[in-house]
Amino acid sequence: MKENLIALSLITLGLVTGTVSANPITSDLPSSTYVVKDNLAWTWASPVNVQHWISNELFAPSFHSGWRYATQAEMLNMPTLEEFGFGAINSAAYWNSAYTHVDASDFEKGHVSSRWGHDVWDTFYVSSIPEPKTYAMLLVGMGLLYLLARRRAERML
Repeated sequence: MKENLIALSLITLGLVTGTVSANPITSDLPSSTYVVKDNLAWTWASPVNVQHWISNELFAPSFHSGWRYATQAEMLNMPTLEEFGFGAINSAAYWNSAYTHVDASDFEKGHVSSRWGHDVWDTFYVSSIPEPKTYAMLLVGMGLLYLLARRRAERML
């Protein structure tokens, strides 16, 4: 009983002071949380562009494997607001300790960035998607390895 009262008191204190926050989702991002354009997966990561904002912590792209900051050149060719479903396609819950939304009005104003430091600008991260010819080269290489192994096995008999 005493433990329950202490836990309830701590939760209430956290709610009053605004220090209670959720943890971001740590699993890989599902395809419903990003847009693919020009061999890059783009994810709308956060409604803020600084690591700490009020009670939220924004995590770096390396928090999830394969994600990174977009370059300035890549930002010039990022998907449109329409391609992001006017904010419906986002991954805020995967990168933020408290936020699970993004701000389409920031996008409309051009307040978007990949690098941190613009306070209330929205944040976007990218992940490279291999071109089809990369997979083709991998399959050809694996086929050659199989043939060499098979040939070696026949010689040993």
